[in-house]
Amino acid sequence: MSIWSTTMEAFCEQVASSAPVPSCGAAACASAGFSLALLLMALRKSAGGEQDPELAGRIAETEALLAVIKAHADNDMKTFGAFIEDSASSSSGHDPQLSLDVTLGSLAAARSCLKGIELAAAAMPRVKKTLKCDVTSCALILHASLSALLINVDADADNLSGSRQGARVMGDRAEIQRAADDLLASLRVTP
Repeated sequence: MSIWSTTMEAFCEQVASSAPVPSCGAAACASAGFSLALLLMALRKSAGGEQDPELAGRIAETEALLAVIKAHADNDMKTFGAFIEDSASSSSGHDPQLSLDVTLGSLAAARSCLKGIELAAAAMPRVKKTLKCDVTSCALILHASLSALLINVDADADNLSGSRQGARVMGDRAEIQRAADDLLASLRVTP
């Protein structure tokens, strides 16, 4: 079942429950999804009824990214759920592939958040002055979501130690954080 087919109240109650999923990855992706919706609102209001090809392109990119972020939330539910189920039934530790799947899922979702911050930064000069605060808020929420997802990567790093991909994953993690921090600074906002 998709988190997007539940009410906000039901999702909030699920996150607050003692169940293992949804957890921070799905919650971070849901927050990122709402921030992209905020960006879409600013872009659409700025476009008004006019046929502005650049704004139309930004709207299409943001709509596509919102669909990807929604899929990341559902993927986190699936992969982390499988990880938890496996660890509960296994006495020999975590399955390395499930650990990698969870970590790569968080990393991919963080990359999508970075793409959203890039879209917000590119949209800033094109949106109406009264909507710039919404675009700034979008970038801040995306940065927070990205940072939360990367905390998951950090937490999973021990499960990847000794893995050939572990060092590459951590290098990617550092680069995504650095790029997001730089973009946010370019918007003259502090996290």
